[in-house]
Amino acid sequence: MTQVFRNSFKIQNTDLRWYRDKYLAVIFVVCFLVGLSLVWGWPPPHANMLRGLKFLAVAACCLIVSSQRFMIVAGASAFIIVRGLVGLVLYHSFGALIASLVSGGILYLLATQKKISLTPNYQINDYSYSELAIDVFILGILLLLYTRLN
Repeated sequence: MTQVFRNSFKIQNTDLRWYRDKYLAVIFVVCFLVGLSLVWGWPPPHANMLRGLKFLAVAACCLIVSSQRFMIVAGASAFIIVRGLVGLVLYHSFGALIASLVSGGILYLLATQKKISLTPNYQINDYSYSELAIDVFILGILLLLYTRLN
């Protein structure tokens, strides 16, 4: 019993590449969705277009920096699929259905390619409470930076 309790507060994943890819995936998904929503209506207001392009540039930088690009795009596609299906059910939005289907097609193409591996080249261990605390701290800092830079 004490071993289970001790392991739940021990950092299980010590490889920094795992943290890099995890946070880059979160930043990519948020910046990609915000950027697309700001430039979606055409023609968007000039201020929204500039702000949306900045968010899309940050999302592109996340893909450039990460070595697991396909895994990040697959994770973002899965998130968009779920969000589109929820939008369809709750708001009866056919635009959300179309976005979900397109994202599902991208995810299917990524998953079925033999040359593309969606598994990381490092080991991922169980998630612990200490890693949850690290995630809350890092994402809180990112939100603070976003509010201060805005």
